[in-house]
Amino acid sequence: MELLSPAGTLECGVAAFHYGADAVYLGMNQFSARADAGNFSFDDLAVLLGLAHQDPIRRRKVYVAVNTLLRDDELPALNELLAELRDLGVDALIVQDLGVYGIARRYFPELDLHASTQLAVHNVAGMLQAREMGFKRVIAAREICAREAAAMAAVPDIELEVFVHGALCHSYSGLCLLSSCLRGSSGNRGECSYLCRNSFRIEKDGRRLEENCALMSMKDLALGEMLSQLRKASVHSLKIEGRKKTPLYVAAVTNYYRKLLDHSFAEGEKEECERHIRTIFSREWCSFHWKGTQMAGVTDPQTAGPRGAEIGRVLAVLPGLAGQPDRLRFVLKNQVLEKHDGIQVDLNERERPFGFAVEEIRVFQQGSSEDGVLVFSAEPESTLEIPLPESHPRIPVGLPLFCTSSQVVKQAYNWPAVRPALQRKRHSLSFALQVTPDALEVTAQVFANVQVQVKLPLAEKLPVAQKPELFAETARKCFAKLGDSDFTMEKFTLQNPDGLFVPTAILNECRRQTVAEVEQNLLDGRQQLTRNIIAETMEDAVGQTTPKEPRWALKIDQPFYLNLFSPQDLQRIDELIFDLGLIDPEELPEALSSLAELLGRNRLRLALPVILRDEGSRRDWRVAVGELIRSGWHRWQIGNIGALALLREAGLPETSADLTADWPLYAMNRAAVKTLRGLGLKRATLS
Repeated sequence: MELLSPAGTLECGVAAFHYGADAVYLGMNQFSARADAGNFSFDDLAVLLGLAHQDPIRRRKVYVAVNTLLRDDELPALNELLAELRDLGVDALIVQDLGVYGIARRYFPELDLHASTQLAVHNVAGMLQAREMGFKRVIAAREICAREAAAMAAVPDIELEVFVHGALCHSYSGLCLLSSCLRGSSGNRGECSYLCRNSFRIEKDGRRLEENCALMSMKDLALGEMLSQLRKASVHSLKIEGRKKTPLYVAAVTNYYRKLLDHSFAEGEKEECERHIRTIFSREWCSFHWKGTQMAGVTDPQTAGPRGAEIGRVLAVLPGLAGQPDRLRFVLKNQVLEKHDGIQVDLNERERPFGFAVEEIRVFQQGSSEDGVLVFSAEPESTLEIPLPESHPRIPVGLPLFCTSSQVVKQAYNWPAVRPALQRKRHSLSFALQVTPDALEVTAQVFANVQVQVKLPLAEKLPVAQKPELFAETARKCFAKLGDSDFTMEKFTLQNPDGLFVPTAILNECRRQTVAEVEQNLLDGRQQLTRNIIAETMEDAVGQTTPKEPRWALKIDQPFYLNLFSPQDLQRIDELIFDLGLIDPEELPEALSSLAELLGRNRLRLALPVILRDEGSRRDWRVAVGELIRSGWHRWQIGNIGALALLREAGLPETSADLTADWPLYAMNRAAVKTLRGLGLKRATLS
């Protein structure tokens, strides 16, 4: 199994590889779903790619997330980005936007594509459709359980990637509109405001039941104990969440899962590594829905932020004497505590935990003085007193104390310094130099399809080389001096039939002109490709079938809603879309019959729910849809790519299929609309 770690910055990527990651995923400065992460420049990416690909025996991989929704005016920048990523040789793109998918698939076939978790693929049908579309891998929705993962991984010729550790969203990734609706900042644009981490007041009938309740705040996912199940399920890649986390966090979590996978923990080391992770950054851990689709206890309403590692419980809060600060007494457990470490305690009356730095440690041991002994570092099982800040809140006896910053933990992880000049990935460039009495002629080759020719006329006659072999080596060294350019010399050939000698200065000038011509050729090629893509993409994606008059569509999930409309209102509706998600299966035939009688069957369209779980569902959707298709229902609305495969598997005839896309199949640019049309959909819902 592949261990896949986050790289919000170059240093995070270096730390991940040092501690055993097989691959990392990252975002660029544009079009990343973590817009507020450090993210990568092309220079940083080239360095990380060089580090990843330098060992041919254990070649690590770098995946780039281009996983936001794009507007039409952003497509030119996207095309330039994709061309650069192709030329750098990234190992895969992670995409959500179906327009990005369509452009990459058509114009950049060299790039492997991974379906982002924001596409919310969560069942076997989704895997089948992703494979049909040419994706190499699906990053599964975090909500799947073990049995669903095993079934999805069993689909041949496509890989499954599963999250094993890190933060959880309250909604399916890609389907949450909370931040967009309430703050105007969309998670699908990389700008989630994380409102699900906010605290709320709960009221009922005007009575306040609870204050400061983070009722939507999820615990962190941690599937370390489930790795044997993941192996058994044949999951290809284990993903650690955390592109906004520090290099220290990436190092610690990668190290933990690497050793779990390799069974290389020494005695007691596993528990120590878990404490390290909790100390660096961690909410309370859970397995989410891995054990079942209806698991409880996956939220933590009391603490939205990091909790830390528990290091003891409050024995007493002692008043300070003679102007001294109050002191907190407790017995230290499990780990060393040093001066300047961070401690926090959860208090019910506060929205956030109360935290402070350790300014002084006084240890009380048998035989010590009554005032204890001042120390810089305290060992586990010691009875301690530490001073509290002057304006500290009331801290009840018995509350647990958590360490949220530890010097010992920080010193436990080290990784090599980045060496950009040595590690940067460069393009292989080959030179063929021909020396004639009148000119130097160079043919340069970069990539399989880029070749330039440069001719440098000579102002003076060249002398005969006294040592032709020595001149050949001198010429090779001159052309190998590519400095801080994007190239490294792969091959050099020399044709010098007259045995002439060329001064070093002229050779260097010839190399500079050739490299400049290659760079300009690559730039011109990318710009021309971008113009070609835009010219094709920005054609009328809707086509000539768009009605001139507006059409009215109404979507409902229960028939009784139509009781609110008058007969005249219903006549104005061109199409009624009936969502099948909420109605009881036994009531469906009667409901469809009454709707058809009221409106006419030709005005009815059935909608599949966006989420169609293979486990925990009230019905077998493939069977249910098949029965409806055989009853003549061929007009469908879908909101997930998996629904395409489900309808196909259920027997929907391609010749009579009438499919439209609901909002979760985002159409924010013309390229996305073209992709949807190519998939057989006749109408899109604009984002």
